[in-house]
Amino acid sequence: MPELIRENILYVTLFLCYLVGSLPTAYLVGKLRHIDIRKVGSGNVGATNTARILGKKWAVLVLVFDIGKGIVAISIARGLIDNVNPYGSEILAAGIFSVLGHIFPVWLHFKGGKGVATVCGIVIASSPYQALIAFSIFMITIYTSKFVSLSSLLGAWSLPVSYFFFFDFNQNPIMLYFFTALATMISVMHLKNIKRLISGTESKISSFAK
Repeated sequence: MPELIRENILYVTLFLCYLVGSLPTAYLVGKLRHIDIRKVGSGNVGATNTARILGKKWAVLVLVFDIGKGIVAISIARGLIDNVNPYGSEILAAGIFSVLGHIFPVWLHFKGGKGVATVCGIVIASSPYQALIAFSIFMITIYTSKFVSLSSLLGAWSLPVSYFFFFDFNQNPIMLYFFTALATMISVMHLKNIKRLISGTESKISSFAK
């Protein structure tokens, strides 16, 4: 495939993955209930704030769709990019663009969610074993602490840590950089939560709507 065509296909793929990620699921669900999710609770356009305002059933719906965005993005990238390596840098870049779409959706003036669920979808599609480890860490933490933010942070950072210690880092080092980039993005988006965790003012899941 000529290099110019390949580059154009890559740019189109990244743009499509961004658009997939930018679908504002929580905002749309809130509109179904005649609520602007951006103006209530934490103002965050994600599953956690949906649970806080609309209840857990609606939050599960948002969560499933936001996870699906990450899975769809990786699937689109594998279908469009002429790359037989499922862990190639172009495929992984497409996944990151879907997370950026979730965090900075063009439809909501680039103010979206924190990207946790979409990251989850990307990891499920690209490395299921890593997803299982991160999910286990998330569930253990949320069961013991009741903090979604802390659970998300520990789950995210378990990705590069577990990959370094339990998988063949030398065989595919790009995956370590990929997981580190995802965990860093999640941490940056949770800076306010980290401050509240330190000060003891962070909300627990027990305070969410039924």
